[in-house]
Amino acid sequence: MKRFETTFNGTKGTELFYQTWQVPNPVGTLVVTHGLAEHSECYHDFALVMTKAKWNVVGWDMRGHGRSEGKRGYVEDFGDYVSDLRLLSEHLFEQEKLAAKGPVVCFAHSMGGLIALRAMVNFGDMGYRAMALSAPLLGVGVDVPKAKEKIAQWAGRWLPKLTLYNEIRYEDLSRDEEVLKAYERDPLRHDKISPHVFLGMLENMQVVIGEAGQIQIPVLLQLSGHDKIVSTPVAENFFELLSTPKKYLQIYPDSYHEIYNDLDKDLAFRHLKEFLSELV
Repeated sequence: MKRFETTFNGTKGTELFYQTWQVPNPVGTLVVTHGLAEHSECYHDFALVMTKAKWNVVGWDMRGHGRSEGKRGYVEDFGDYVSDLRLLSEHLFEQEKLAAKGPVVCFAHSMGGLIALRAMVNFGDMGYRAMALSAPLLGVGVDVPKAKEKIAQWAGRWLPKLTLYNEIRYEDLSRDEEVLKAYERDPLRHDKISPHVFLGMLENMQVVIGEAGQIQIPVLLQLSGHDKIVSTPVAENFFELLSTPKKYLQIYPDSYHEIYNDLDKDLAFRHLKEFLSELV
């Protein structure tokens, strides 16, 4: 397995980092979109497992995350994330000719899942053969007080670049103590969120749920039974709204939010590989 690191130009000329884990004669490629406060290197262990299964993996750092440009936790417009994924996809399909190496699958986690779904609603499948979504952000794990939303609206108007603690606790992400220790040591993780990110989440969740019928490619939806970050019941309802004839739902009753970094990850990988095998 070989690794390559480079950049591409995102929306408004922002330089965004991405990396590729490659194997000889791959059966296909997974393009990974991470969640809030994460970055592509968080998926190194994921890539090790999938490259052993002969799948190349591409991971990118969203603006304001990891090794990409931008203030941590800030975005001028949530739509910039969505447009960045479209531009990355165009680059990968047109410049790197990914489709010539087998099926290309969009894999996305948490807020990355929301971004990927909104991109599919806006731009169609963009060349992807399927989607695999890990605990996508379609509803938040706790009720958001209306007062908090109004404060965010005020701050978005008068203090748009203000960033605050995102309230994500590491102990709510995984039951694996070694994983939690790695999070604490990771200098590229951040704990910030800005009003535009928060309000963009709320707006785009509603849009994506309302447009679920537009998703026509195969979808694997993997959800955790003990998720304190996103709403599993809302995601289950979204699954029912999908009109694609090939949709698969897996729920891991004991897992926390980061399914692929939790104690049931082997089962999650098995389900992902089974889903991908139907595309080859």
